[in-house]
Amino acid sequence: KQAILRTAHRASGLAAMGKAGKAKGKGKDKGGKGKRAPEPEGPPDEIEEIGEFLTACEDEMVFVCTNSKVPHFNARIFLENKEELGKIDEIFGPINAFCCSVKPNEGIKPDSFKKGKKLYIDTQKLLPMVRFLPSSSGGKSGGKGKGKDKGKGKGKGKDKGKGKDK
Repeated sequence: KQAILRTAHRASGLAAMGKAGKAKGKGKDKGGKGKRAPEPEGPPDEIEEIGEFLTACEDEMVFVCTNSKVPHFNARIFLENKEELGKIDEIFGPINAFCCSVKPNEGIKPDSFKKGKKLYIDTQKLLPMVRFLPSSSGGKSGGKGKGKDKGKGKGKGKDKGKGKDK
């Protein structure tokens, strides 16, 4: 335990020193290692219908998804005129009739929408439903891993590795 604690303590000390070195005493770290560039915030080129407004709940908008694809988390939601309403917060419900909650942008009031109002999403922010279903391939999957019955220590021949013959 002590060795682990010392290692963790040393690692945190190095991280703190590394940040101070980069900031050069100004109090701001502009390094941004490992962070992706922010997405462009303008309206998307293409949008398609994602669902219909259902209700307002705890200052969020809830809509039932009518699209055959699944939206990304934090994907922006729009009206037909590409006015941004907010971002997807949660996806819930049965897989054949799921709903999404949208955290609205400032100035958007969830209570102001009527049930059935169509909502839209950037076409680039949709995933096919098959990504969320169990694979239905009967044969070999061709993916990574050892596959069936190929684990360590299993012999293939009769009495293989069981000692001397009698």
